[in-house]
Order: sequence, then C-alpha cells, then structure tokens
Amino acid sequence: MKMTRRQWLARIGFYGSPMAAFGYGSLVEKQWIDLNRVDVPLSPRHGHLDGMTVAVLGDFHHDDFGDDQLIERAVTAINDEGVDLIMLVGDYISNDVSAAEPLCHELRNLRSKFGCFGILGNHDCWNLDRNLLQYLEAAGIRLLVNESVEFDDFAVTGLDSIWGGSPSMAWAKREVPPEKPILLGWHEPDTFDNYQEDNIVLQMSGHTHGGQVCAPVYGPVLLPDYGKKYPYGLYRDDERALYVTRGIGTITIPTRFLCRPEVAILTLKA
Repeated sequence: MKMTRRQWLARIGFYGSPMAAFGYGSLVEKQWIDLNRVDVPLSPRHGHLDGMTVAVLGDFHHDDFGDDQLIERAVTAINDEGVDLIMLVGDYISNDVSAAEPLCHELRNLRSKFGCFGILGNHDCWNLDRNLLQYLEAAGIRLLVNESVEFDDFAVTGLDSIWGGSPSMAWAKREVPPEKPILLGWHEPDTFDNYQEDNIVLQMSGHTHGGQVCAPVYGPVLLPDYGKKYPYGLYRDDERALYVTRGIGTITIPTRFLCRPEVAILTLKA
C-alpha cells in the first residue's frame, strides 16, 4: 500500500516522539543536575536552628547506569555550598554491592561542618553485606541504622528501611532528650505518617526518584510502595516537615523525563 506524505509524517510523529523523548531523557536530562535550594520553616521553639543548612542526596543505584562523573559533579555542588550537614538517604546500589566501591570513591570527598550521615534504602537492605558497610565507612559516611548522634543543639537520627529492614523509632531515639530537635533520615517517605513526635523537625527521604519519568500535567507515572503519598518536595504537618528528594540516579531504564536528578540544599528558617 502506498502511503501519502501526510500518512508518513503521522507515522514518524507517532513513533518518533517517544524515541526522541527517551533520547532527551537519557542524554540530556539524566545528566542535568538540579541544585534545588529549599527553605524549611521551623516552629518558634526550634528557632535556634535558624540558618542551618543540610544537603540531601540519594537513590544512586550505581550499578544501574551509574555515572562517576555525575556523582563527582554532585559532590562538587554540595561542597561549593558549604553546608552544615549532609544526609545520604539510601539505595547506593540496586543489586550489585561491588558498585558501591566506585560510588564511595567519589562520596568520600564530601565535606560539611557536622559530617556526612547515611541511611540504608530497601535495595541496600535486600543486598546487604559487609562490603557495603566497609565502603561507606571508608568514605567517612556515618551510617545510622536505628540510632542517633547528638550535637549540642540537635540530634541526627537514622532509621532502617521499612520495606527492607526493621525500623525502630523508639530504639533509635531512646537516649535523645525529648526537648532536643531531631533531623531524621528514613528512606521511604510515606513513613511520615507513622509517627507524631513533634521534636522531629525534619524527615529526609528519597525512594521515589520523583517518579523518574513524569507526564506533563499528570506528574509521576509510576511510584513504588511506601512512596505513593509523598512523591517529591516539601510537605508540612504542624511543626514537622518532610523533604523527599528526586534522587541522583536511575533504575531499570537509563532515563529521566521532566524529573531532573537532584541535589537538595535545605535551609532551616525560624
């Protein structure tokens, strides 16, 4: 059957548009870091934390199309900000623990006033072995699994993945005074509904990739379990706040669309 010029153009548009979008997402947007600065409001009683800055980075999935140069640029962006604290919100790998070694080779260059802390994601828990822990430790990352580290004016708490591990809020903050504000790392964002402790001023999560591929107007096309209610961005509940990063890596397919990889710089504001 002989097709007209209009039919040829229609067919090229139908098949070509998805391929063009995939090419853009793979070659352009996947490499295009969004340095996202966000103010996080504080209640008056936690006003002494005004001006504190926290960098949030996560969902590396370095064995799924990981890019050392992308991580290097993300590390440089964080260091250029001179933040007070860094929180890595998990999923360093998808399945292959050995991929964490080159990843941590880049992450070891992270610098902040109070240090770099990390939590485990569901993929980390599903594939956990001693090597992963050693790579993180060698990179200077303080891994928090149901535990807290106290500073003079605040505490940093990290919980185990709810999907892949055994989180315990009570055990993690058992020695933290109830009046001391807590900065919490918990990989899956929908856990924000699992507690009401008002001294947890900020929960930092990842897990969703912001959808990784988003449709215009509609938003994220697919979201994982424990990440369907809070897909991305800043959320508030009275004196508590949740920030969900879009993450830096990709999983399953090497593309992002309308969902750039993110380095989040959070500033606490009285």
